[in-house]
Amino acid sequence: MSTLSFKNLSPWYYAIILFAVLMMIIIATAGYNQSLFLILNNFFYFKPEAFWINVTLFGDAGMVMILMLPLVGRRPEVIWIGFITAILATITVQLLKPYIDLPRPPSVLASDTFHTMGNIFGSKTFPSGHTTAAFALAGVIALNSFSNTTRVLVLIFAFMIGLSRIAVGAHWPIDVLAGMVIGWTCAIAGVWLARYLPGTSRGVQMVTSFILVATVIYLVFFHHDGDKEARFMEITVPLICLALSLRGLQSVYFPGSIRSNE
Repeated sequence: MSTLSFKNLSPWYYAIILFAVLMMIIIATAGYNQSLFLILNNFFYFKPEAFWINVTLFGDAGMVMILMLPLVGRRPEVIWIGFITAILATITVQLLKPYIDLPRPPSVLASDTFHTMGNIFGSKTFPSGHTTAAFALAGVIALNSFSNTTRVLVLIFAFMIGLSRIAVGAHWPIDVLAGMVIGWTCAIAGVWLARYLPGTSRGVQMVTSFILVATVIYLVFFHHDGDKEARFMEITVPLICLALSLRGLQSVYFPGSIRSNE
């Protein structure tokens, strides 16, 4: 299923977690959370603001899910690991947020000291759900048999989303680093659990692909609570992913038609 072995751990398994945990310890011990937030938030602010608003869009749970659509019918084991990881990450974030009462930057800092962009939802900030989702996806890709180029690109993508949460004024650095740890750890757990919970049967593929297609429909036609500046991307990206998945969807739902065409 995965080319990486738990017996001979690749750096892909532990490097991200060690980096994020080390940074969290340094920031928390030195009391740099607010000052580092202000430095990064102001340094990365530029116009058009729509840039960061569109980047942070890709940390939304629905957007992360539909990015797996092109793998339908081609990499069913990755789709299944992704679903397990998503469930674990969602449960972890939802359990932590109510019990770690850390307010968002707009509730703490004077409004003229930093920049906010787009919608800042919710009052609880720890951990960053967007960052968790992004690093969960990056972990699923990095811990499976993809090229190193693909792994690096997805990792850069995840780091950009984490940085965007600070740039738009929604999260502290500690929140983002915690999201990195949680997302990556859930991906590791997803890879491990998938070995004991096989999910590559056609029936499972039909269910998971249906959920992904339903997510596209929801994002394109029914989701209107997001930022207006990101609405174009929120429509076009799901439709592109759906188009790239059509062949795979055909192989899942109508396997006989694929064979007859060949």
